[in-house]
Amino acid sequence: MHTYFSQDGKMTMEEACRKAISVGLQEIAFTDHMDIDWPDNKNAFQITDMDQYIRAIETIRTKYRGKLVVKTGIEMGLQDWTLETATSLVEKYPYDFVIASIHLVDGMDPYLSEYYKNRDKVQSYTDYYQTTYDLLRDYNDFCVLGHLDYLRRYIPYPYTPGDHKIGTEIIESILKLLIQKGKGLELNTAGYKHISKQPHPHPDILKRYRELGGEIVTIGSDAHSAPYVGYENRRALEWLKYAGFDYVTSFTEGKPNFVKIT
Repeated sequence: MHTYFSQDGKMTMEEACRKAISVGLQEIAFTDHMDIDWPDNKNAFQITDMDQYIRAIETIRTKYRGKLVVKTGIEMGLQDWTLETATSLVEKYPYDFVIASIHLVDGMDPYLSEYYKNRDKVQSYTDYYQTTYDLLRDYNDFCVLGHLDYLRRYIPYPYTPGDHKIGTEIIESILKLLIQKGKGLELNTAGYKHISKQPHPHPDILKRYRELGGEIVTIGSDAHSAPYVGYENRRALEWLKYAGFDYVTSFTEGKPNFVKIT
């Protein structure tokens, strides 16, 4: 979830907590954006005062103790020249939960039309997946990979039900790499807002991760405003069962805890 500590966040931590309780959540993690060295504006998606961010979470955690478990998280945007800085941040601050996310390919965000100028649909996906694999191969300081097929939200080409099969070989390599490193996947429910009405990643990819031996999966609403806190959480649990999971994972001090789905 993203608060005003993220440039695109539109809620306070207080608003997020109140909404979480109202929809029946027992535990949340704040994961504001930390994209180091963003093109054109290097501070665009950075938490400008990390100490203040950590203190704010500690304050809200204390206020809601006994009502809601609040974890300290971060969404770390990766580029090949920022990995060492990302590691130093993870080592310096007491994060419970670190999402590794890829928002840029060759310095371009798939949110923008320029990414697609010289790429057809297949190349758009495969370039993104290849960049994801290359970065994760060289980075270890995270808990889960966020929104595996992120660009599905913005790709200008018409959606077809088989799109999740594009780049299957690279996707499998990513899944095997995560398993090898003892890392997990985020089931990101923001994908339901897309015309596909599917989470990130597609449930069949989540199922394949399980078949390959993957064990760690978390649920994230990717909420940037209070109305989306807990968005499609129940449906996410249904997809986890479909994929072969009997539990969902939470993290404390970077260590996974497996919570049975009842």
